[in-house]
Amino acid sequence: MYFLQYLFAGLVSGGAVTVHATPHVRSIESTSPTPVMVAGMPVPHHKRQVIEGPGGYRFDVLEHLAGIAPYFDSPGVQLDPHPPDGCSVTKATYIVRHSNIYANDFDYETYLSPFLSKLANYSDRSIFSRTHDLAFLANYTSPITNETQQIEKMTPSGGDAAAAFAGVIRATYPNLLNGTTSQADAFRIWAASASRDVDTAKAFIQGLGNNAALVTVNEGEGDSADSLTPHISCPAFDASMGSVQSGAWEQKYTAPLIERFNTAAPGFNFTLTDIVGMQQLCGYDTVIRNRTDFCDAFTADEWLSFEYANDLMYFYSIGYGNPIAPQLGLPWVRSALDILSANDTSAFNQNLYISFTHREEPPLVLTALGLFNNSAYYPGLDVNSTMPTDRINHQRAWRTSEILPFLGHVGIERLQCANASPETGSNSTSGGDGAEDVWDDGAFVRVLVNGAPIPIPECQTGPGESCALGSFADYISQRVALYGDFIGACGINDTVTNRTDLLSIYNAQ
Repeated sequence: MYFLQYLFAGLVSGGAVTVHATPHVRSIESTSPTPVMVAGMPVPHHKRQVIEGPGGYRFDVLEHLAGIAPYFDSPGVQLDPHPPDGCSVTKATYIVRHSNIYANDFDYETYLSPFLSKLANYSDRSIFSRTHDLAFLANYTSPITNETQQIEKMTPSGGDAAAAFAGVIRATYPNLLNGTTSQADAFRIWAASASRDVDTAKAFIQGLGNNAALVTVNEGEGDSADSLTPHISCPAFDASMGSVQSGAWEQKYTAPLIERFNTAAPGFNFTLTDIVGMQQLCGYDTVIRNRTDFCDAFTADEWLSFEYANDLMYFYSIGYGNPIAPQLGLPWVRSALDILSANDTSAFNQNLYISFTHREEPPLVLTALGLFNNSAYYPGLDVNSTMPTDRINHQRAWRTSEILPFLGHVGIERLQCANASPETGSNSTSGGDGAEDVWDDGAFVRVLVNGAPIPIPECQTGPGESCALGSFADYISQRVALYGDFIGACGINDTVTNRTDLLSIYNAQ
């Protein structure tokens, strides 16, 4: 399933406004006069912010903003996203980050608000007109006009994007959407209880057009693993992890930027907070106003540095640098295995499951699956050594821009393939993780991350680098043996009534 082929198909030819800046040429797409449609839903178009160079070099800024970018498909490893020849998708389950928001509270309080307030109160804005890259600041106004009503809330473009995503799901899985067998024939969608998740789900349901029922899942601290937000229900989770490492890199990469901007506009006294806030506004302005000049104020190298700072933060908070990250992602993965393995409808009465949650969860799921791991093929390597704080590891697998843009998602499909068998692997699920025993009989599993198939390193011998269902069950059992103790990892004591290592929200009612 490739969302991007709908998102930007035919739009580049709509014309571009080219602006000259040192040291590159930047082109900003014009909005296409004719909206692209998918399954009857218009797809919102966010103008591409492209830095161009000699020899056809193109750098799309919006694809290097980590978690502050409108959705785009991951490049993956260039595998065909369509089902392999002779295969069809018979079941699928998705965990999806919410759609575009005005800003999250941490970004706003730490970077955006200090910079925007400083700029609003600066008396000599004419100084910015002396340099091309900062001239727009002379008349810039904040995109946040009401903190209470906007921070952590979905933007109008977020609703449009969620509805368009529903159109893609309809076009990709028409047979699965019609496979519900519940008594009321109600297809269910799940969402964590935060307003941005619920609003995203509602817009998605409207785009789906099948009168789906919304199941809102509580984000309580006492819900243990039975939650779409396990980072909230895990007492041992520390959201500040990664701040030291990302901060060290920010100090290094922003130093020359601070000097450059202060030379260009003396008197404003640019700081690290200002620089990072300006780079964040490239993304937030785009999803709020669909236009911004902040993307043009920095070079490609400077955007790569910003991206790496975010990768460091997320690596140590919700990635492999956090020793309990796999434990937080495994409850959803184990539930996904149960869904994909079931051959009857007594426990799971849908063939397609879609849940909306926060930005933390898709990366946590990927750590549970062992994907985007810098040390995947080097088991003796200390994974933390792969993310230095004094230079960029350009060869890293952990790239959050490809994992958690707005509407970023992880999907796991069950494929039924004719005349296909894995080169290696067991013939049936072991049932060791609670999954229903089921003969492979041409059944395979593949993981999709933002539309791109991502092979599991230990299991990729099936069609299209997929994994035999039984082998996938064996692999997850191995992961459970290592990381299945959610209660212990999170330090949940026996006074918590609902303490559990399992996610049960999808069970048939």
